[in-house]
Amino acid sequence: MYARLADFPVLDEYPHRIPAATWNAWRRFRLKQPRVAQWRFDLPGLEPFQAVIEERLWVCIDPTLGDAPIIAWQRFEDAGRSDLSAPVECSVLQYHFGASRYRDRILAAIQAELEERLRRC
Repeated sequence: MYARLADFPVLDEYPHRIPAATWNAWRRFRLKQPRVAQWRFDLPGLEPFQAVIEERLWVCIDPTLGDAPIIAWQRFEDAGRSDLSAPVECSVLQYHFGASRYRDRILAAIQAELEERLRRC
């Protein structure tokens, strides 16, 4: 688990959904890279933010603030998922007061990066 989360207070926690296309890109990418525990990459258009992606946790961080978390997704409810067009329920942890206005753009940037990496595999 991304160790820095414990160093910062959670400002809000609420239910959310990962769009099906984003989740499906993640699962396809994960199948191609099964031995890596954590991926870290830039989020174009959202500089300086970066994503730290793990099996059961996705975190958007700001490396200019010592890798401080901005927002995180966890508790993915994907067990037994049979409808690939359905979003995946999860829980969002908000660490920055303005994180909710970036939330959907961050997910779109994560999806775009995963799809780009899939094209290169």
